Amino acid sequence: MGIFGKLFGSKKLRIIDLDFGEIESFSVRENNVNWTFRKQFLDADIEILIDGDKEKISEHQKQILINALNNESEIKSESEKALKECFNNAEMEFISIEKHFEVNSISVNNDGFELAFHEKKTPYYFFNVYFENNKQVGVSVDG
Repeated sequence: MGIFGKLFGSKKLRIIDLDFGEIESFSVRENNVNWTFRKQFLDADIEILIDGDKEKISEHQKQILINALNNESEIKSESEKALKECFNNAEMEFISIEKHFEVNSISVNNDGFELAFHEKKTPYYFFNVYFENNKQVGVSVDG
């Protein structure tokens, strides 16, 4: 462990989840742990971010994630609707997710999840589509 690891206690925790395999911590605050792992989704190797404690990931958030992963075509369709609307509002032509974006990550919370897309062409905007019950409920754009 390097100097920053010793100073800030960045030792990673690891657990084995029956559905997702080995999962690693990226943030630990007392018993609250933010976990991360990688998964294939929308034809990309994306990062999954999910909460839990030192023993396991949140069961509620896990069910939200499993539901999303098992309904990939629905999530893609909902994402395309949201992203197409953003492009139309900017008076730009939207072709498809594959044409314009790389899928980066899913961040799960207790209400749903956020699916992050990275624009392929400059200026490399990030589009975050927010979901509840596998239906998009909003979009934010970060530069």
